[in-house]
Amino acid sequence: MIPCPSCGRELKTVITTYDVPFFGKVLLTSISCECGFKHADSVVVDTKEPTRYKIKINRHNLYTKVIRSTSGTIRIPEIGVSVEPGPASQAFVTNLEGVLDRIEGIVRMAMRWNAEDEKKVKRCEWILERIRNTIEGDEELTLILEDPFGNSMVVSDDAFREIMSKEEAEGLKKGLTVFDITGLSEEELLERGL
Repeated sequence: MIPCPSCGRELKTVITTYDVPFFGKVLLTSISCECGFKHADSVVVDTKEPTRYKIKINRHNLYTKVIRSTSGTIRIPEIGVSVEPGPASQAFVTNLEGVLDRIEGIVRMAMRWNAEDEKKVKRCEWILERIRNTIEGDEELTLILEDPFGNSMVVSDDAFREIMSKEEAEGLKKGLTVFDITGLSEEELLERGL
């Protein structure tokens, strides 16, 4: 029995796998309680070769699809931005403009938190200006998407894709606890709660 963190009653647990385009096999978990408590999560089970994508962002390709798994790292070197996975990292599907919007939101929050530090505020303003210039077509920024498990991608013929070396992949943050489950069947995974 797994007790509900809200009321202590027994939780209803559902675990299943599902094949998701671009991601492969995904383990879906859902827990719920009569009191209304709910939690759901998904974990990509398949791993592929560690991969890096690079693409120049400009006003002509803002709608290019970006798929970032929980282990994907996004970098935009021209503005010094890195979005690395952490323990609560979530996968998402968006486009290049959506990535810039997410970064813009984080930069605006950092600007509010550092309102007393003029140097940090100016740096945030500079980043926001570069993002706005890219969306309006006056500049280009480079998006680099790296994934040690190969589950992230930029869906475009204009994106440069390369396989990363084992050493490069080992240097990336994973964003999750990694279990080595090589050789276990789907039934064995479910028996172990994985």
